[in-house]
Amino acid sequence: PDYMIPATYITLDQLPLTPNGKIDTKALPAPGPERPDLANSYTAPRTDTERTLASVWSDILGIETVGIHDNFFELGGDSIISIQLIARAKKFGLHLTPRMIFKHQTIAEIAVHAGASTLVDAEQGRVVGDVPLTPIQHWFFEKELPAFDHFNQAELLATDSLDPDVLRQALTDLIEHHDALRLRCESGEDGWRQYLDESVDTGVLDVHDLSDVTADALSSVSLGIAEETQQGLDLAKGPLIRCALLELGAARGQRLLIAVHHLAVDGVSWRILLEDLGSCYEQRAAGRTPRLPAKTTSFRAWAERLRGFATSDAARAEFAYWAEAKPGGQVPRDRDGRNDLGSASTVTATLTSDETRALLRDVPRAFSTQINDALLTALAQALRDWTGDDETLIGLEGHGREDLFPDVDLSRTVGWFTSVFPVALRLAPGAGPVASLDSVKEQLGRIPNKGVGYGILRHLGAPDVASVLGRQPVPEVNFNYLGQFSRDLPGIGRYAPADEPKGHSISPDGMRWNVLDVTAAVEGDTFGVYIGYSTALHDRETVERLADGVMGHLRTLIAGSAEGAAESRWATPGAPLTDIGDTDMAAILKRFSI
Repeated sequence: PDYMIPATYITLDQLPLTPNGKIDTKALPAPGPERPDLANSYTAPRTDTERTLASVWSDILGIETVGIHDNFFELGGDSIISIQLIARAKKFGLHLTPRMIFKHQTIAEIAVHAGASTLVDAEQGRVVGDVPLTPIQHWFFEKELPAFDHFNQAELLATDSLDPDVLRQALTDLIEHHDALRLRCESGEDGWRQYLDESVDTGVLDVHDLSDVTADALSSVSLGIAEETQQGLDLAKGPLIRCALLELGAARGQRLLIAVHHLAVDGVSWRILLEDLGSCYEQRAAGRTPRLPAKTTSFRAWAERLRGFATSDAARAEFAYWAEAKPGGQVPRDRDGRNDLGSASTVTATLTSDETRALLRDVPRAFSTQINDALLTALAQALRDWTGDDETLIGLEGHGREDLFPDVDLSRTVGWFTSVFPVALRLAPGAGPVASLDSVKEQLGRIPNKGVGYGILRHLGAPDVASVLGRQPVPEVNFNYLGQFSRDLPGIGRYAPADEPKGHSISPDGMRWNVLDVTAAVEGDTFGVYIGYSTALHDRETVERLADGVMGHLRTLIAGSAEGAAESRWATPGAPLTDIGDTDMAAILKRFSI
């Protein structure tokens, strides 16, 4: 098929081999950043604004040449990348919004609107004081956790020759700049409250010399340090970030473990934090006081605006959609057991680099859709194959940084913004993934404000509204697309291999909140799906069949994106919208599971 024909060829003097004489695929060079074969021909930028945007797109998307009529989503862009694009463009004085990118999608169109900047609410000093709980924080504190302090996200980086003293300074700079890292939470008679502390935590970095530890013992010793680091966060007193620098010796380099409590970080925030940490380190190492880009709207201001929005007419207008009847959210079990973290396991499935490239670029171009539409179509198809039901209830996670207010910009704000909301997807009986894609796209398109309003109404809205939503079926399958990640982190290092120990990010004594956690992401040039499950509820073979089903349906969409196949889907009717008038790879799940 067309999607299996390489888009790029690289000539080598010889193929790299493993000690066993097989091709060493990890040592093969990555293909160059050539512009993909798009329907429109290349048109060079004509103005300073277009040249700036083309440079930013090229850097963010990893494509050497970008034309002004190239579509952002056909080049592999998604909603998370759009936030990075906005932050990068801001450095050059261009004001963009997610809505602008989703509406216009090409440099030529966006450039027309990029100069129309809006005054943004963004405190530049250290923000302190009480902060209302956001919807996702209410959701968190409603859970029965054995240790609220031990609920983190963590990164393990492979680094080289970092100076611990310089790194300490850079971490202090990071905590000073990003207010959420100074968050404090207390439980009282009236429930939980949070505030931003004025003091900047110090002593968050521990340095461990493991150069004399043998190779056989290194993993065990590193795991012990990681567990201690992950368990060292304190919501009431701080810190909410702790790091461990492991000196492994000249031949083995360093490892830097960074653990941040989830209340202060999410997947988008990690991209900001790691970029800024690298920048601060480089500037400190050069003897300069770090200068970071201007702050965007503070986490506190966002929380306050959400509280006001919850009782607004705009929020109440969404209630009719969220109150619609939904199917039951249960999936079949192999056995009835205790769905705890001690029984948690993960199944991983990946696409090849060629298939990944086709999924990110060819499928959106051929079907005029976005990556999330395709992923959810494949998941809904696989769930139907398993359950036999044409309608399924899925819990979706979004980045939550939606365009609710014209004077709010969250592109460089650190915190936990995730939105969690239920969506019922209905497939036409017997329809395959190509025929179902338009229907799924239409159903997802009905979701107001990309789902952020559900949590606002459910946790901040009027009691009558919140009670109706609270009585609805709870999805047992949760889906989260984390976007794309590069392996290298300028100024600081690169992601460590997945099999190196990071410790438990969440206390292993707690319960899992979903029956199946489906996470998808692209790291480097490989797309992966990771399904978390409980061995007390499901056999591994059951979950492997579900994962294989998702990948099989994605491959069907990829094959259907070949020239001429996309048009054929119009002959097949979509789902009728009755009742209603988006092994290395396992590191992603460990990194961002919630």
